[in-house]
Amino acid sequence: MAAKSEKVQLFLQIFESILKAREIDVLEQDYTQRGEAFFHVSGAGHENVAFLNPYLIPDDYLHCHYRDKSLMLARGVTSRQFFLSLFAKDQSHSRGRQMSAHLSDPSHNVLSLVGPVGNNALQAAGLAEVVKNKAKNPIVLCALGDGMSQQGEVLEAIAHAVRETLPVLFLIEDNNWAISTKTQTKTFYDHPEGPASEFYGIPITRVDGRDPLTVYETFGNVVTAMRADRKPAIVVFQVSRLNSHTNADDQRLYRTTEEIEETRRRDDPILFLRKWLVDNGVAETELDALHSRLRDELRQEAIDAQDSPEPEPCFTAKADLPKALTDPAREYRGTSDGDQITMLEAIREVLKTRLSWDEKVSLFGEDLEDPKGDVFGITKGLSQAFPGRVRNSPLAESTIVGVSVGRALAGDHPVAFLQFADFFPIAYNQIFAELGSMHWRTDGGWRCPVIIMATCGGFKPGLGPFHASSMESIAVHTPGLDVYMPATAGDAAGLLNAAFESQRPTIFFYPKSSLNDRSAATSRDVARQIVAIGKARIHRKGDHFTFVGWGNTVALCDKAAQALEKAGVTSDVIDLRSLSPWDADTVVESVRRTGRLIIAQEDSLTASMASEISATVAERLGGQAQIRRVSRPDTHVPFHFENQLEVLPSYKRILTEAVEMLGGKLTWIQDKAPEAGFSFVEAAGSSPSDESVTVLEWKVKVGDDLKPGQMLAEMEADKAAFELACPLEGKLVEILVPVGDMVKVGTPLLKIATGNARVARKPATQENPGTPSLELPASATIAKAPASAALPALANQGPVAGIAGISIAPGSRKVSNEEISRQCPEWTPEDIYKRIGIESRFWANEDETAVTLAVKAARELLAKHHLTAADLTAVFCSTGTPVKFTPSTACLVLAELSRGLTPQPEMQAADINSACSGYLYTLQAAYDHLLHNPAGKVLVLSTEVLSRRTDPADYQTAPIFGDAATATLVVGADNAQQMLASIDRPVLSAKGENGDILRVPLTGDGYIYQDGPKVYVEAIRHMIAQLEAACSVNGLTPNDLDLVIAHQANQRILNAVRQKTKLPVEKVFSNIRNYGNTSSNTIPLSLYELLPERRPGKLIGLTAFGGGFTFGAAVLHTL
Repeated sequence: MAAKSEKVQLFLQIFESILKAREIDVLEQDYTQRGEAFFHVSGAGHENVAFLNPYLIPDDYLHCHYRDKSLMLARGVTSRQFFLSLFAKDQSHSRGRQMSAHLSDPSHNVLSLVGPVGNNALQAAGLAEVVKNKAKNPIVLCALGDGMSQQGEVLEAIAHAVRETLPVLFLIEDNNWAISTKTQTKTFYDHPEGPASEFYGIPITRVDGRDPLTVYETFGNVVTAMRADRKPAIVVFQVSRLNSHTNADDQRLYRTTEEIEETRRRDDPILFLRKWLVDNGVAETELDALHSRLRDELRQEAIDAQDSPEPEPCFTAKADLPKALTDPAREYRGTSDGDQITMLEAIREVLKTRLSWDEKVSLFGEDLEDPKGDVFGITKGLSQAFPGRVRNSPLAESTIVGVSVGRALAGDHPVAFLQFADFFPIAYNQIFAELGSMHWRTDGGWRCPVIIMATCGGFKPGLGPFHASSMESIAVHTPGLDVYMPATAGDAAGLLNAAFESQRPTIFFYPKSSLNDRSAATSRDVARQIVAIGKARIHRKGDHFTFVGWGNTVALCDKAAQALEKAGVTSDVIDLRSLSPWDADTVVESVRRTGRLIIAQEDSLTASMASEISATVAERLGGQAQIRRVSRPDTHVPFHFENQLEVLPSYKRILTEAVEMLGGKLTWIQDKAPEAGFSFVEAAGSSPSDESVTVLEWKVKVGDDLKPGQMLAEMEADKAAFELACPLEGKLVEILVPVGDMVKVGTPLLKIATGNARVARKPATQENPGTPSLELPASATIAKAPASAALPALANQGPVAGIAGISIAPGSRKVSNEEISRQCPEWTPEDIYKRIGIESRFWANEDETAVTLAVKAARELLAKHHLTAADLTAVFCSTGTPVKFTPSTACLVLAELSRGLTPQPEMQAADINSACSGYLYTLQAAYDHLLHNPAGKVLVLSTEVLSRRTDPADYQTAPIFGDAATATLVVGADNAQQMLASIDRPVLSAKGENGDILRVPLTGDGYIYQDGPKVYVEAIRHMIAQLEAACSVNGLTPNDLDLVIAHQANQRILNAVRQKTKLPVEKVFSNIRNYGNTSSNTIPLSLYELLPERRPGKLIGLTAFGGGFTFGAAVLHTL
């Protein structure tokens, strides 16, 4: 047989990818028709797109069309990945989150597909910006359908590629249908008068997608030219869609049967390629054998994928934060010493620092370049200092964000500027569908650390609709985004630094009215300043009120608090500053003390951030607080400034609400009007963001006659120098501000004698309701908080029982994930840790049993406390793996501890089999014993040897379980001085289950079995419910706890408990990484680590769930 030419060999390889794609289609369609899968997109007719692959290099990026199975397979995406995605399996690229046709493979630079079609185009342009000048001249593929090619963002992307000369291959796979809509003559490349030859100056190349040789050569010519000239290209790849749009579509509704059959006979690319191969010497039998082999292999792959593990739900769309970024102890917001800078200057300096530190940082937005340097001056000087990295964008917000997303996917750290928050909706598609979802939908495979910066808010004359909104409620409602809004320069610098460090997508709103506020300035060392993400700042401390604000409203809340303090009412003023995540604990604890809450926000009222805060406080305090929202009503911000102040949450409105909540009366004493015949010229800025002005030179003198429009002075504002013109007619009688002085906008500068001349009404430039006069009820009636809202005190009689010490005895053999993986090849060591959070576990040696481990732990504990078995009054043991049923494990351990003692001690001893909840069941038994025997000492044991009851080849159980024993000394009230922590009586419950979901069999009677998804659901629900029940005994909620120790079943369950209780990461303890799931041992193993390092006065919640089903919870009070 003659050797095949290189081209024939290449075409045969491509034929294999194409056959695979078609057979995957067939299997997907079969599974969906059988109801075993739910979504399928056919690529039939588009398969010759795989002929692009020979011209691609590893550094190229591919933003594929959802029908591009063959190209993705040729690129290196495995066929198994298509089946894992079809069945939404845990090992799929998205862990079952993405629809099955929307693939991603970071290892091959195959970018993540998403539902809103055409979203890939702007990202492709951003990627191309980064790779344009890279070695080897990479290109970026942007594959589009004929329907999606008409999306506005696609047209923006093509325009951007032309503007910036970017190597993007816009490949339009034209099958003449957008689902059921015919696209011929309705696209930018196919007009009613005929096909277009170019678009935005890019020549349009057309190719018959059926003909393999023509496709191969055309792709080669286009890609070769792009690598040489680095310009964009448009290729219209003319194909036919051989099947329905998806399994949810039936093309027979809009195409005749004859047309469908004729299209399949005439336009199937597999038939064309097969003929070419046969014509070039490949035997029909070889092609048939290849097809048969692939069909069999793919069928088995589909079966294997269908049998692979199911995913567990994910309750967050964000990557975990490093602990350092949430640690309040690291916070540094600058000092008040030395030279001070405003928020505007602080933001600029942080950006300057980050640009100098990291060449991957870039800024992109409207009017950023010098000499303008942003409409508010934020970026002034930066484009000169960092040429090419601080760039003006077109007036196209979707382009600004979409291109920035693309840059981030290529490894850059872009900062995208939206000139006003009001323009947020224009870019929202890219924010919601791409920026916020990228981490979640790729399970962290792609990172998108874009920072979007936008000025926001009103409170300045000259602002109005679409220039004065804040938009934070939309932003925080978007999953996956961090959202910040600082009120001070220090917080602006600290939060912006935190955003850069977090590598998470962030919306950074900054209030334009605060940009030049020198009363909230910071020191120049902004590179050092850092703010803990998700932690509020307590701006003022008090007892009677809690005010919560962010951005502009913080200063207004503080002003209201100052007015109340003069009347003897003190307040907490909390600057939330981080809106997602937000510091619910700080707010709730403040309101628990004060009993009154006012939330002030600029955003509109309904479904807002203020509504979320109100609901959270109400849920956690059970309606024990008065709550008011001072917000913009559900309307827009008007241009008329006095109306604007009435609509927005002004100082007057906030103070009025507070006085009403106190049952008082508020009146306003107005400033004296100017004497008749006189008027004042007040300081004005050059723009709405100006806070202050400086007199550079007076152009008039006392005694001058003034006319409207006459120049009065040269002034310098925060943003620019300007000339101050006279607004009225009269004689200048007094200059109130000397040359060189800086004053606030609105300060009187000149006194003018106007006589009988007409004086136009001066428009308001700032809020000035007058001086408040408060009449409040007698101070005795203004309680610090409603009695019902106060934290209940512990019982006066002292603790009934408490933990005096714990010892542990893990199995002697440490088993790594590598060893487990050798037994369970379905999971790699990395898979095990990624799925269950366990790196290693301890297993018992051959000579170790549940009894020997328990004896070891008990002896160590008694020796540590200088006790013997004779000093004990009871032994309670939790075990689900006893060595025998009689004697009990408790009695067997007691016998070993009693050796050599005369007389042999007698006491209550019993086993409790409550599986993973057993420790809490034994604690309740100890509590009840000590309630009636306060001088008693109880030995509480937990001991489990589970490794011998797991199937070593079962990846569902073998990696999870470990062996250990613990011994806890629980003492009564007479020995309270020995307690490390007191115990509230545990709350226990159970729900009968016959073992179909979770069972540990007798030795020799099979292996541990669990139905993972069902156990997951039951465990989360019951652990949270029991914890809430245990807390409610003390009038608490889980959020009042300082730490929660949940049964260490697996890390996903721990994460779910944390997320559903809305607890921060640091409040849910985890040590499963080093021990695995040791059943009833997990809680005492955790306490063994924690209690020696305890701080007094802390509340620790314990909660567990076990087979049976059993569940329980308790609260410890550290002493």
